[in-house]
Amino acid sequence: MTTDGVGPVLQPTQLGRAVVAAMEEENDGLVVHDEGAYLRVLAPRVCRVSRSAVEACAGTPVRFPGDLEVIMSSFTGLVAMDEDGAVWWLASEPRPDQPSDHG
Repeated sequence: MTTDGVGPVLQPTQLGRAVVAAMEEENDGLVVHDEGAYLRVLAPRVCRVSRSAVEACAGTPVRFPGDLEVIMSSFTGLVAMDEDGAVWWLASEPRPDQPSDHG
């Protein structure tokens, strides 16, 4: 495991798997470790997920913030969320832009 990986640890629920699928679409170099009881997601330096991508993968409306935190047991790095999505990043780096559903 690299030392520059950031991202969430998710419960392997239907929503958790939809979040992972959305992250796979939106992040290069994403690595997912399926540990059975949890899914550890790591992206190099920055990991983003938009609410719209999660909704497309889940096929149902998702509330950010709110629904993600229920299935996120832990995370690596720093995290910020708003109604459009979430972003994780290295503590040693400047805060990246949030995902946006507003163009």
